[in-house]
Amino acid sequence: MKKKLIVAGVILTVLAIGIGYLYFRYYFTYEQKNIVQKKIETFTGQNLSVTIFGFDGRIIKRWENVKKITSGVGERNFTYTYFFTSDNRYVQIPNSVWYIAEEE
Repeated sequence: MKKKLIVAGVILTVLAIGIGYLYFRYYFTYEQKNIVQKKIETFTGQNLSVTIFGFDGRIIKRWENVKKITSGVGERNFTYTYFFTSDNRYVQIPNSVWYIAEEE
């Protein structure tokens, strides 16, 4: 009897995860997916501090409580790094400057 209950629980869990995946994949709009993913990333994100340095080694700018840093490729294969600050402002850093992202 106990084994049957465990097997039924596992089957129901797998079924619930499968239904949730299919619902998320096919019935959410692109905007809804982004909102949910951003909430998950906010919950599971890191706590980073990003420091920009000049070529002479002095600190130009520093941000704290950054949750995620992302890289992208723009027009003409221009690569850049971007993130959102703790007050939800967009910051884009070109690869021509030096920066350090360290966990707080």
